[in-house]
Amino acid sequence: MLEAKGYRLDRINGSHHIFKKPGARSLPIPVHRGKVHPAYVRMIEKLEA
Repeated sequence: MLEAKGYRLDRINGSHHIFKKPGARSLPIPVHRGKVHPAYVRMIEKLEA
């Protein structure tokens, strides 16, 4: 979802996947057991493309 909005995976720091987009702040997303909490999915859906 984030890649479709122009973000790219910059690095993984522990359980946090850090995404970056030119001109935007970095976006840390916690990933546990390969899953993202639904609250973060809703937050990503609200981001501008």
